[in-house]
Amino acid sequence: MGRAAAELFASEGCIVVIAGRRENLGIQVASEIKHDQGECMFVNTDVSVSSDVQKLVNITMDNFGKLDILFNNARINNPSQQDPHQKGAIIFESVLDVNLKGAFLCTKYTVGHMITTRFGSIINNSSVLDTRATDSSSTSYHVSKGGMAMLTKKSSLSYAKYNIRVNSIQPGAIATEMSGVDWNDLNNEDVNVRRSKMQPISRMGLPVDIAYAALFFASEESSFVTGASLLVDGATSAAYNWTPWTYNLVYNGSS
Repeated sequence: MGRAAAELFASEGCIVVIAGRRENLGIQVASEIKHDQGECMFVNTDVSVSSDVQKLVNITMDNFGKLDILFNNARINNPSQQDPHQKGAIIFESVLDVNLKGAFLCTKYTVGHMITTRFGSIINNSSVLDTRATDSSSTSYHVSKGGMAMLTKKSSLSYAKYNIRVNSIQPGAIATEMSGVDWNDLNNEDVNVRRSKMQPISRMGLPVDIAYAALFFASEESSFVTGASLLVDGATSAAYNWTPWTYNLVYNGSS
C-alpha cells in the first residue's frame, strides 16, 4: 500500500520521501519513481526507533524545506498467535512498536513542522479490524489498530487549531505481501479470482484503492474533514458476521 501511495502521490506532483527497513526495495522504488514520475528519495528507517524517525524528518526538512503530508503506513502482524493467553509479551510489544508506536513517533516529530506552517495532513493507515475482532488476525494487531483509531481522533482534536487534519483509512482484505500476494502478482488472474471472494464486492482489493483514499485525505478536497475514518473494505464491515472464511458459504452454497 505504501508503494502504491508513493507512486500515486508522485504522479500528482508531490515530492515523496519513502521510509522503511527494506533498503534494497526502497531504493529501487524511489529510483523508479524518479525515472517515471518525479522527485523521490528513500531513507532507511525503523519507525519504532525514535532516533531513526528524528533522522528521517531531519533529512526531509534539510532536502525539501517543509513537510505537508504524513502517511503512517508501516505495519507488521504475527498471525500465528491469536489468543491473549498464547501471546508472549515480546511478540505483543513488537507489533505495537511498529504499528502504533511508529505512527505516534512519526506524528510527534513531524507535526512541529506542520504547526510552524499551520498546514498539514496526517493519514493513518489503520484497518477494518480496528473496531471488530475476528479469528483472522492476532491480538496484538487488533490492539495496535484499535489504538491507531484513537490516536487519530485525539490528534485531530489536538491539531485542528493549527489547520492540521488527521484522518484514518480502514482497509479490508487488500492484496499485499503481508496477506500473501506479491506486488508482481497483482495482475495475476488466478490471484484475482481467489481474492475476489474475500469480501462482498466481487473483486480483489488493490493497494491503489488505499492510495486513492490517502490522496483524498491529503488533498484540499477533504479540507473540512478531520478525525474521520474511511472504510475501504468492499462492504466487509457492512455485512453481518462476515469473515474471509464465510465466502464458500456465501458464494458456493457450501456449509
